[in-house]
Amino acid sequence: MRTIAIRDVIRQAMIAAAYVVLVLVFQFMSFEAVQFRIAEVLLILVFFDRKSIIGLSIGTFLANWLLSPFGIADAVFGTMATVLAVVLMRELKRHVWLALLMPAIANGIIIGWMLNLFLELPFWETALWIFLGEAAVLYVLGLPLYLVLSKKQVFLDLFDDHAK
Repeated sequence: MRTIAIRDVIRQAMIAAAYVVLVLVFQFMSFEAVQFRIAEVLLILVFFDRKSIIGLSIGTFLANWLLSPFGIADAVFGTMATVLAVVLMRELKRHVWLALLMPAIANGIIIGWMLNLFLELPFWETALWIFLGEAAVLYVLGLPLYLVLSKKQVFLDLFDDHAK
């Protein structure tokens, strides 16, 4: 039976808190039809530790619930998009360029649909804008950050499964 160490709980709480703080600081560009959610750069953590899925999911839920103009609906749908994206990213981690597309696709479709439902925005146009904003954050910020961190042993040593 696997146990969860206190350091795992603390690490996931820190990831969730960092996600919420980044959404708060960049709230002006984290919601609506065109968005560049800087907090999504943290999704690269799943490449280093699968447990990061927990902290990222909790962070997404809390940030959307507390800060989104769509409240609990965004918390539910946004968290669904995040869970789907990070699980797929983790499965594709050997193909980082492809894996980074997963959040853009998941959010484009799910959040595009949600905004279509609540704001009556055109689905395909909205999904495309969400996709492009997400892809920009992940490829312009996330990829370079991943490439730097993946070469830093001191960073890799923070995670249990970096060698797996």
